[in-house]
Amino acid sequence: MSIPVYAPESTMVCKAISSGRNSVRAFAVSDMSQGAVCAGHGSGSPGGGTSVILEVDADMPMTSMVRAAITSMEAVTCVLQDLDVRDSEGNVCSGCSNLSIAVIRNRGSGTYLRGAGKHSVLGQVIGESVYQAVRESALANGLSTPSRWGAISRLERAGADAMEMMSSRGSVDTSSYLEELERLSSDEHIRAVAAAMVSISDAIRWGLLPEDEGMDMGRSMMGSALGMEIPLRDDLVSAMAEALAVRARSGVE
Repeated sequence: MSIPVYAPESTMVCKAISSGRNSVRAFAVSDMSQGAVCAGHGSGSPGGGTSVILEVDADMPMTSMVRAAITSMEAVTCVLQDLDVRDSEGNVCSGCSNLSIAVIRNRGSGTYLRGAGKHSVLGQVIGESVYQAVRESALANGLSTPSRWGAISRLERAGADAMEMMSSRGSVDTSSYLEELERLSSDEHIRAVAAAMVSISDAIRWGLLPEDEGMDMGRSMMGSALGMEIPLRDDLVSAMAEALAVRARSGVE
């Protein structure tokens, strides 16, 4: 048996988890730095992808093997969402452009299992093993956890235009400007506000929060954190990116 591999095999991770009669091993190679996509928002870039081989130490019908593959796919989606992987438009990704999953059963086992959905113990250990293996491999291939991101990195992931932000530096010294921008970006309070702006923007886009209320609340939070009037923009992510640029420029003038 062979499946396509979309990242260096040296970054393959194996996670084995058992619970009662349920024992599985998940092998994963994952590069989520490119090729992730949000369903309904384009096809994503052709590079990167995730490969999973799931070994179940039990016999099972073909229908349960299919369900095991679906549970594995949902675990991959959880990794994408927990690591806040986004497409070029800032949408939270739901899958990979390239995804290969193989499920292996042990036909010689004396244990015969049927349920592989999330409601079953087998489904739980499948989800946990695949999640851990895919996440660890994805981090080994260049992703970082959201807790390590600066404000600018988080805003860029959500769709802010870095070049447009740079154009706001005016005539100030470029090196001093970049140093001040990085200082602001790494400030814990500003990082927290940037994360909040991304979350509020998502809630507005998904229809979970009225736009007017969300924009007013976000602008108030940004104004308080940055101590300045926030530029008028159509979305909070762009507004905060511009506000950081303006604040950085004023700090070196």
